[in-house]
Amino acid sequence: MPLARASWCVPCLPWEGGCRTDRPRLDGGGGLAPSGSAVLPLGQEVGAPGASAQAALASFSWARLLEDPGRRRELCEALSTDSFAVVEVPEDLARDVALMQELSMQFFGRPSEERRGLGRLRLYRDKVVGYRELSGGAARFLEVHALAGGGAIPRPKAPLGLALAAAKLHLQLQAMARELITWLAEHAGVPPAALLQSLDEAELRNLEDGDCGSSVLRLCCYGCGPDADQDDNHQGVADVEGDGGALVQRTGSDQEEAENEGSDVFFDEHTDASFLTLAPVGSQPGLQMRDASGTAWLDVESGFSGCGGHLVVFIGDFLEVLTNGRYTAACHRVAARRGRTSGEWRGGEAAGQRPSFEGRRLSMPFLVRGQPGSRLDTTEFLAAFPDAPLMRLEGVLRLGCTGMAYADLRRFLDLKGRRRFSGGHLLGPPTTTTTASGEGGEGGR
Repeated sequence: MPLARASWCVPCLPWEGGCRTDRPRLDGGGGLAPSGSAVLPLGQEVGAPGASAQAALASFSWARLLEDPGRRRELCEALSTDSFAVVEVPEDLARDVALMQELSMQFFGRPSEERRGLGRLRLYRDKVVGYRELSGGAARFLEVHALAGGGAIPRPKAPLGLALAAAKLHLQLQAMARELITWLAEHAGVPPAALLQSLDEAELRNLEDGDCGSSVLRLCCYGCGPDADQDDNHQGVADVEGDGGALVQRTGSDQEEAENEGSDVFFDEHTDASFLTLAPVGSQPGLQMRDASGTAWLDVESGFSGCGGHLVVFIGDFLEVLTNGRYTAACHRVAARRGRTSGEWRGGEAAGQRPSFEGRRLSMPFLVRGQPGSRLDTTEFLAAFPDAPLMRLEGVLRLGCTGMAYADLRRFLDLKGRRRFSGGHLLGPPTTTTTASGEGGEGGR
């Protein structure tokens, strides 16, 4: 295989070592958090008890972002500083997310033989698709990709409309992601094409009919009743992430930390092997981000709509590497706070705004990824913008290759992630010779 040359190596990445530590962390009201606090809530409304304007700035209206360059700058600064931000989505997208939630929960409640009939996680044109269960069916995952020409893969027979709804949502989120990456590039002084070169177009017009988009809509359900005839290894593929990460065995220190916080951790700390992850707020709060100090967890979904109205945007590994650390991948995990009530969402079941999921957590992170067969070449961009925070990726002329293979960079990032993180709840490396690793998103690599 021809080798590509990059101006970095594993041991000397300038931002290696974890989250930034040059910023004070905030409590839910915008003040400095006490050193002993472990989980800090966000998402309070202005005027709510203990809330402040500073805390409320975590939420950005998508409609206003499209119209207001100043607000876009604020969003980019939030993503640069904190690695994540919460976006309020338009009503039509909120309805599509809510429909996808309802259809997903119907699917996850289907008989076990019907769910498993979709087949194991597998590669379809170098992208991971399919279904997987863990803990005897207590945790369930469906990896869905939109197809060029219409539809989605896999396509469950029931409930009717799931594949079409997933395809529509995939295209909407892909368009939003490309817009966000364009804004982030311009904010950092990077030509947008340098970051978009491996990504699918919003409508997948870059693909032949029958091929599928490289980004993945990961449908996740936690807290299901386990199936008596199911074991954890039924699916046999270990390299798909959960809500956004990898699945491995929890370490003793991770377990102790969770116990001290009064949380049950579904997926351990990780970053996503993605450019961005767009994660609609789950049916129950659970997505947590490391704060700026790296010592506490921010409960970023608490206080926001769980009926499709808000999504969390966060930075993935590819954007961190390609921008030389100008944007930092978000360290996150998925956990359930004990004693949580439905009153922690805005709106809520009483107002008829959110379907009842009977204590289960349903989430659907959208991991924005490049085509596995693409190549990344930044030499021309750096020639035109030599001071841009852009990683130099170039081919080896004598070998006749241009740029670095996306798949090679993905393998490097997977190795980096496994070196940096370890835990018992990460969807980990595959047992086969082909990698198909995972999220960015809520619980895996």
